[in-house]
Amino acid sequence: MMRALPLVACTSCRYCTEGCPMQINIPGVFRCVNDKIKFPNKPQSPYGWVTGKGGKASDCIECGQCEDICPQHLPIRDLLKQAAAQFE
Repeated sequence: MMRALPLVACTSCRYCTEGCPMQINIPGVFRCVNDKIKFPNKPQSPYGWVTGKGGKASDCIECGQCEDICPQHLPIRDLLKQAAAQFE
């Protein structure tokens, strides 16, 4: 059942965060997205806590450094836009 869910395939390697000029906790944001998909009736998301010490998903300037280094080849910029629309 879990494999059938449209989850973000982020492995939380954190390679993407090292070069992010906006200091976005990209794996943390994706974890919030995945939690929302897995637990749609959960009343509150940890998104505010995850982004409290760094940038929000909407702070992405689309420089592409994260995508260049992502070993999963995720479309991080698009996924961050979706996360911003969902949580902000």
